[in-house]
Amino acid sequence: MWPLGYAYAALGWPTFHLWGLMHGTFVAAWPALSVLAFLALGYLPLFRSIDDAALLIVGLVWGLLLATAFNIRHALGFEIAYGLFSATAVIVAALCTFAKHRLRLALLVISPLVFLNLDLLLAPPTLEQFLSQTIFDLRALLPPLAFSLAGYVLGSLVRFVIKRSARTA
Repeated sequence: MWPLGYAYAALGWPTFHLWGLMHGTFVAAWPALSVLAFLALGYLPLFRSIDDAALLIVGLVWGLLLATAFNIRHALGFEIAYGLFSATAVIVAALCTFAKHRLRLALLVISPLVFLNLDLLLAPPTLEQFLSQTIFDLRALLPPLAFSLAGYVLGSLVRFVIKRSARTA
């Protein structure tokens, strides 16, 4: 996680800089970076390559950038946050146009947000408090999920139109 922390610190970005990683955001960074390392290893001859690895890597990197913006959306303003969600829909649509496993890609893009937003490790003492916090956290994830799924649908439609026009030509 050090390269991510150094890059974020050098660029002056919040959330995944070294101090942030030491104080809790590693919960989001660790799974995302593990998947990123797994996908990157597929390019070495010793390891088996995964379908759509390059597209999944691009989507996951965008997900890390989006998690930063989502974490500070109150400071950025909701207009900028929803602009980034719209950019997510466009990026997911572009990636899904060429990907074999489009739904996996669309869900992987928002996975850093899910890990960053769900505070399951800091569960309240009672089950009722835990459930109310989880429901609140899941509601906060609905906008990014909706935009990512919209990109999935748009990319699938573009892919269908391209394949259909190639068959008729």
